[in-house]
Amino acid sequence: MNPFDEIENIYHSINSSAMKGVTKKKNVLICDKVDSLMLDELKKREFDVNYEPEIASMKLKDSIEKYDIVILRSRTKLTQDILEKAVNLKIIARAGIGVDNIDTKYAKSRNIQVITAAGSSTHSVAELNVALAVSLARNLIPLDINSKNGIWIKDTGFELSGKTSGIIGFGRIGLSTAKILKSIGMEILAYDIFENQEAIKEVGGHFVSMNELLSNSDFIFILVTLSDSSSNIIGEEQMKMVKSGSFLINTSRSEVIDGRVLLNYLESGRIKGYATDVLWNEPPTEEWEKTLISKPNVIVTPHIGAQTVEAQKRVAEYTLNNLFAKISEMGI
Repeated sequence: MNPFDEIENIYHSINSSAMKGVTKKKNVLICDKVDSLMLDELKKREFDVNYEPEIASMKLKDSIEKYDIVILRSRTKLTQDILEKAVNLKIIARAGIGVDNIDTKYAKSRNIQVITAAGSSTHSVAELNVALAVSLARNLIPLDINSKNGIWIKDTGFELSGKTSGIIGFGRIGLSTAKILKSIGMEILAYDIFENQEAIKEVGGHFVSMNELLSNSDFIFILVTLSDSSSNIIGEEQMKMVKSGSFLINTSRSEVIDGRVLLNYLESGRIKGYATDVLWNEPPTEEWEKTLISKPNVIVTPHIGAQTVEAQKRVAEYTLNNLFAKISEMGI
């Protein structure tokens, strides 16, 4: 079945329920790179689309008043000072899952609806989590560099099988990651403020306290959504509890970890390795960040969790489904 069949059905229902006197054509600004299917589907349906994937914040601020809908990914920041200029904006569509780059509180005060593509990148991020864990355990990046430079040293690594994984943030991505880890033969521990007992039973795991997870896990996966309560959820006190020689993998947001504390624990050897898909500044600008990512036991990828062909098509599909449904719901 064509994934856009459902979109077609939703759009037909929008047209059939359109109120007299309401203009169908809506001005849409797309601020970041998206799959071409999203552009094609919007244009086919009489949306006036302006595609500016590299738009600067100043230009965005000056032009946003023209748009009914803004579609963005993680690069673009919709701060209050920008949204104050968005006098016609009705919907912000986040082509992804995180909304920490949107001032959602201010948007709500203006009755601007914020929608996401929740679930679209679950599999791609889960697979990246496991790939990063294996890369750390087998020291693959330094071995690759050495081999290409004629240094033939057979470093001894670790198997994931038989080890304990600790997953901080047991939502869709946490569960999907746990399923792969269980198939490898890992024990699953999880921490989440909302304990989904049915989900943890699927992988034969256990919910435990944060301290118990940190002190008993060989591989710690940080998968929480960034919020006021999760900012610096891993700081000095938590690092003290981490099992010596463990590996940390972070594909959520950099702000959930105190980076300077992490650097200290990596340099001391207490943390054996760190792999991340997110940085505090992308690309890094501060010296301590540059020092951290230069470590041979640190792996960095440039925020590619959702960067697979399959995930980007799902992002387009989920975003459009949710956008058209919201338009229908709002009667605009």
